[in-house]
Amino acid sequence: MVAIRTKAARRGSGTQAPQFDFDETALTDLAAGDSESFDSALFEGVAYSDVIRDTWELKVGDTVEACRFQGLGIGTWTLRGAHLAESVIAGADIPAVSGARSGWRDVELRDSRFGSFEAYDASWRGIRFTRCKLGYVNVRAAQLLDVAFIDCTIDEIDLLDAAARRVTFESTRIGTVNASGARLTDVDLRGADIAQVVGLEGLRGATISSEQLQLMAPALAALAGIRVDD
Repeated sequence: MVAIRTKAARRGSGTQAPQFDFDETALTDLAAGDSESFDSALFEGVAYSDVIRDTWELKVGDTVEACRFQGLGIGTWTLRGAHLAESVIAGADIPAVSGARSGWRDVELRDSRFGSFEAYDASWRGIRFTRCKLGYVNVRAAQLLDVAFIDCTIDEIDLLDAAARRVTFESTRIGTVNASGARLTDVDLRGADIAQVVGLEGLRGATISSEQLQLMAPALAALAGIRVDD
C-alpha cells in the first residue's frame, strides 16, 4: 500500500480530459412529478423534488431519461440492469445503491451523499460527481469513459479489472484505491489526495504529479525488485 497526496491538480497536454456533451439547461419544461407518478415509474421528462422512500427499485431494462431529482431521500436504490440518461440528481441521501450491470450516460450527481455504491460490470459514460460524499464505490469490471469526480470525498473506490478512460479526480480525497488488474488510459490522479493504493501495478496508464511520484518511489522500487540502501 502506498499513500499519494497532492495539493492541486495541473493539467498537461499529454493527458486527455473527460469530454462532456450533456447540458442540463436542456432539462426545461419538465412535467412536475409527485408521489403517485414516482410510484408509477414515470421517469421520462419529469422533475421530482423531496422524494422520501425506504426503497426505489428499477427493474432490468427500465429507463430513467431526461429527469431531474432534487432532494432524494432513499434508503436503498436498486437499479440492476437499468439505464439512466441525460438526468440530474442533486441533494440526494442514499445509504445503499445497488446498480450492478446498469448503464449510465450523461448523468450529473451533485451535493449528495451515497454510502455503498455498487456498480460492478456497469457502464458509465459522461458522468460527473460534484461535491459528493461516497463510501465504498464498487466499479469492478466496469467500463468508465469521460467521468469526473470534483470536490468529492470517497472512502474507497474499487477499480479491480475495470477499464477507465478519460477519468479525473479534482480536489478529491480518497481513502483507498484498489487498482488491481485495472486498465487505465488518461486517468488523471493529480488532483487526488489518496491515503493508500492497493495494486500499484494497475496504475499503469494513469497520470500523477511529481510530488505523488516521490511519495510512491519506495513502493515502485519494491515493485521493481530494487533495493534502496543508503
